[in-house]
Amino acid sequence: MAEQVPAVGNILSYIERRDWARLEQAMAPHVHWTTAVEEDLFGPAEVIASLRVDPVPGPPAFHEVGEDGRLVRWVDKMG
Repeated sequence: MAEQVPAVGNILSYIERRDWARLEQAMAPHVHWTTAVEEDLFGPAEVIASLRVDPVPGPPAFHEVGEDGRLVRWVDKMG
């Protein structure tokens, strides 16, 4: 788990800086992102389109990083 914590920090940093190119590189092509309002987003393009108009999320309730170090699953804290 410890090796995944920097991945979360990187993802949040990319979002805060609006560095969409690096964010896209940090996500697996099949990333599955669940927003705080329980909307399911699939793939980097859909995730980034949503994040462009939504507030920066906080740390996730759950996340998963693949063997290649890229984000494959993110679940925002609900509420």
